[in-house]
Amino acid sequence: MLDAITVERRGLPAAMVGAEKLVRTTGRGMAKLQGVPDFPIAIIHGVGLLEGIRTDEDRQRVAVEIATQVENILLSGRAV
Repeated sequence: MLDAITVERRGLPAAMVGAEKLVRTTGRGMAKLQGVPDFPIAIIHGVGLLEGIRTDEDRQRVAVEIATQVENILLSGRAV
């Protein structure tokens, strides 16, 4: 989170990616401490720390979901 915020502050577009549970706790907490509580984050939904990814299809699904969110963040500043 801090790296993405620092990069943004230096004028380069950045996107943070994190597992849903960590985003809601650590990620949002760091964003608040840095003064940007609504900093956009690409969220890996339904996969606690990625242990639910077992097949190539799972990896492809997650990769597409994350890539779409990152693209939206970089182009519009919002994950959705």
